[in-house]
Amino acid sequence: MNTFQTPCLRINMERELRTQLIRGCLIYATLFASLFISHIIFAANNYDLAFKIVAGLITILTFIVGISLIYFGKINSQRVKINRIGGTISIFLACGLGWAYAGMRMHWNILLWPIATIFSHWIIERMFLIQHHDLK
Repeated sequence: MNTFQTPCLRINMERELRTQLIRGCLIYATLFASLFISHIIFAANNYDLAFKIVAGLITILTFIVGISLIYFGKINSQRVKINRIGGTISIFLACGLGWAYAGMRMHWNILLWPIATIFSHWIIERMFLIQHHDLK
């Protein structure tokens, strides 16, 4: 009976983690999309201060995808793995962010944004997640 319980328990834990990850992704995506739409509206109406604030929030949100997924999904296990998934997502967002900050034209400094977001996720992992990681 014990050999049957272990795989069932593992499947249940994986299903719960997947549900938490999806919840975290949906909340993050909704927040990001709301900010993105807001920044377009503010730019179109020449609300410079509001545009700059929202652009700053989008920038910050791009650099903390992993920890946001953990927080929004209320994830208690495999946080390092989720942070790395978030880091991968943030690479693509950072490419778009670099494109926007480069004036929507190709420029060499676009490459700095994905590198910076990888570094920020690595720092978060080392400072906050490594003490309680479950990759052992």
